[in-house]
Amino acid sequence: MPLPELIEIVPLSKEQLRSFQWKKAEIMAIVLAALGKGEVILKGALWSEDTEAMVECMKRLGIEVDVAVDPELDANRIITIQGCNGQLPKGGTEAAPLELFVANAGTAARFLSAMVCLGHGVYRISGVPRMHERPQKELIEALRKLGYRVDTPNNKLPALFFGKGPVRGSVTVSVEDSSQFASALLLSSRAGEWDVSIPAGANPDELPYVEMTRELLKAFPHNGGEFQIEADASSASYFHAVNALFGRIQPVKVLACQPPKCKGGTGWQIDAEFPRLAPLNEKMYSARQQVAECWKGFYYFVSRSLLGHENIHDPYIISRKTHLGDSIMTAITISGLADGPYAFVQLGVLRKQECERVKALYDELRKCKFRVIESGDTLEVLPVRNEVSPGNARISTYHDHRMAMCFAILGLALPGLKIEDPSCVRKTVPSFFQILAAPPPKGLGVEIWECDPKSGDRVRRLEDPKDLEPRK
Repeated sequence: MPLPELIEIVPLSKEQLRSFQWKKAEIMAIVLAALGKGEVILKGALWSEDTEAMVECMKRLGIEVDVAVDPELDANRIITIQGCNGQLPKGGTEAAPLELFVANAGTAARFLSAMVCLGHGVYRISGVPRMHERPQKELIEALRKLGYRVDTPNNKLPALFFGKGPVRGSVTVSVEDSSQFASALLLSSRAGEWDVSIPAGANPDELPYVEMTRELLKAFPHNGGEFQIEADASSASYFHAVNALFGRIQPVKVLACQPPKCKGGTGWQIDAEFPRLAPLNEKMYSARQQVAECWKGFYYFVSRSLLGHENIHDPYIISRKTHLGDSIMTAITISGLADGPYAFVQLGVLRKQECERVKALYDELRKCKFRVIESGDTLEVLPVRNEVSPGNARISTYHDHRMAMCFAILGLALPGLKIEDPSCVRKTVPSFFQILAAPPPKGLGVEIWECDPKSGDRVRRLEDPKDLEPRK
C-alpha cells in the first residue's frame, strides 16, 4: 500500500546515497526532442508527477513517446521521442480545443504555452486550482507580441492558445517572476523562428537558468541521438543539507552534481552554491569548524548591531535573487540549528509558487520551536536557545513537495517530526522516502513510521518500498 497520510521521521543513521536528476532539464529536453527531427533517447529522466504530466500532454499532441524503466535506477526512465520537426500533429478547434492538463507543473504549463503556438489549432491548457493562481502574464504578453492569440480573462491559466505555426519575430520577456517565461520561448524559438531576449537589469537570480537553457539548446541533438539528463543541484540540496546537519559524519556522498562556481562549476545552476552557503549545525562540527563559524557570527554581530550595517554581503545574509534559487528553502529550514542568525532576503518569488512558501516556512518552523521573524520578504532565523528542545511537531506541507522534503531532512536532526501528506513529493522526487529508508549504500537507512492521523501515535514502521510510494 502507498504512503499513509501522516509519517514520522526518526533521526539519522549514517552511510551514503546517490543524487537525483533535474526535473526542469528533463522537461526542457522533452520539448526539444518533440520539436526536433528524428528519434531522441533521453536517459536518466526522473519519473515524477511533473514529468508524467508533460509526457501525457505530448501524447495528446500526437507526439510518439515511449517510456521504459532505467536499469541503472528504478526511479528513472529512458524516454524515447520521435520528433515532429516543429509540426505538431494534433490540434483542436475554438469550439472543441485540444485539452492539455498540467496538474501543478509550472514548467510544463509554461513550456507548453509557447510550444502549442507552433501548431495549427486551438489548445486549452489548465491545471489544479493553485496552478491557475501562479504567474503567467509576462509569457502570455510575449506570445501576443509575437502575433499569437491567447484568450484568458486574467493572464493566467486556464487559457486558450491559437496556434498559427512559426511567426518570425523578436520579443523581450521579463523574468522577474520566473525564468521559465524566457526558457519557454527559447525552447521553441528554433522552430518558431523567434529572437528572444530579456530586459537589461533583469532579475539576477533567474539569469543562470536562462543561460542554462541557451547552453542546452547548443548541446542538444536536434536531429536525433542520445541525451543524458544533467543532475539537479536544487534536488541535491536536501542531501548536502544532511552533511551540513551532521558535519562530523558527512554521511552523504552526492554524485554527478555541479560543484560551486568557485570550485570549477559552470555557474549555470545557482543552487550548486548550496554546499558553500549551507547553514552548519554547530553541535555536529569539529572544533576547528566551530571556531570559524564563531568568527563569522562575531563579524555578523559587530557589523549589524554595532556598526549598523543592515545589508552586508556576509554568508549569514542569503538572497533568493543573488545567492540561491529553489534550494533556499532547504537552507531556511535547517538554519535554526546554526550558531548564528541567518537573514534570508528577497523571498517574494516564493509567495507565488506551489504554496505561499514564505508564510508556510514561518508557520512550520515556529511549530518546531525555532525563532523566526518575518519582515516583508525577509525571514530571519535565530539560533535555538540552550534551554529549548526543538522538534516534536506536526508539519503541514500545503501539498508542496519542497515543504515535505525540507522538513523530512530536518527530521533527521530533530526528534518527533511528523509530516502530513508526504505523497506530495510525487511532483518532483517520488522516490524520496524510498531512498531515505533504503539501507546503505542505496539509501540512508532512516526509520520512517506510519502514524495515526488523529492521535499521531506510531502504527508501524514502513520498510517495504511499496509502502513508501506516493499515493496518486
